Amino acid sequence: MKSILQQQLVRKGTNSVKWDGLERWFRLSEDVLPLWVADIDIRTAPSISEALAARAAQGEFGYTLFAPEAQKAVSDWYGRRHDLIVDPNHVLFSSGVVPALTHIVEALTEVGDGVVIQSPVYPPFHELVVGSKRQVFDAPLKKTDERYEMDFVALEEAMKQAKLFLLCSPHNPVGRVWTRAELEKVVALANQYEVILVADEIHADLTFPSHQHTAIGTLDPRVITVSAPSKAFNIAGLFASYIICPVDEWRKQITKVQNKHHVLPTPFANTAIIAAYTDNRAERWLDQLREELEQQMNDVIDSIESNLPMLHTTRPEASYLLWLDFSELPMSAEERKSWLHHEVRIFLSPGGPFGPQGEAFERMNIGTRRELLDEAIHRLSAQMKRKAFV
Repeated sequence: MKSILQQQLVRKGTNSVKWDGLERWFRLSEDVLPLWVADIDIRTAPSISEALAARAAQGEFGYTLFAPEAQKAVSDWYGRRHDLIVDPNHVLFSSGVVPALTHIVEALTEVGDGVVIQSPVYPPFHELVVGSKRQVFDAPLKKTDERYEMDFVALEEAMKQAKLFLLCSPHNPVGRVWTRAELEKVVALANQYEVILVADEIHADLTFPSHQHTAIGTLDPRVITVSAPSKAFNIAGLFASYIICPVDEWRKQITKVQNKHHVLPTPFANTAIIAAYTDNRAERWLDQLREELEQQMNDVIDSIESNLPMLHTTRPEASYLLWLDFSELPMSAEERKSWLHHEVRIFLSPGGPFGPQGEAFERMNIGTRRELLDEAIHRLSAQMKRKAFV
């Protein structure tokens, strides 16, 4: 079977944020390896490309409504893949997960209300709460030798003071796939303190075959779920996301905010959602990708443990993001950034924006050809030896 991850694909010169953004935004030369932005260096499933080409051939691209077929596709997908019964009428379009979360916070909370997050976490979680003039109540994750876990004491304390909880499931950047037991505790606390649960499940469809994602909506019928096919099928540039909101009054409030911000899909967003979620060729493609990502993640971690003993990580359970601990290297975050960019010649996502406990970390995107990852590890090893970081 032909590999998905190892195919040659030239993205430089395509106005790719990941590849062309290094020179345009950061003035870095072309030999710097980009292992940062969360998309994969692959073509999407061929069946999705075919559907998009057919839609483009129609030659009509006027203002577009969210297609009932797309709503049903989301409903069927969640039922088939995640055992969650979804009424298609409860599915709202969004141009992205971050806009969706922002609009939900604006719709269901007031200025000054508390919103719970669990750092280290995807930076927009913090940014959108602060930008909306709400209060952040952080319940940081606990790091063990093997993995990150929820701190339920801190989470309960935060929920006592909050109106809404933004859950990242699976978690970005640490890669945890929360167990059913963990999520049951989250639901119990939310119900006890009357906190609205909002789950970002955008990485759920990239859960590794060795693990099982639990859609938290299966545990509480009032949960709002935000997701998209964008990570799983590598179509982030099509801005095709959605909100599943079972509570009628909440859905009306969210729709009101979306209308204020003129949220509408492109014709290609509808097509992409339908093709990704209804064509069994795309589903088979996704299952192969999940297997390849898990194997590549394990191989990369094994190589880091062998060649970079001063770096540490936990093994992710989903997706293609690796949370690397650089704390044993004697340098500040700014010194490390300069060293990585100008001496090692790789670009990672710095950990500081993910939360205070991320200052010594970098997030690495392993969703690319293995030869590039091997080269990145070689560069790190060579420069660490040159600086006597061994």
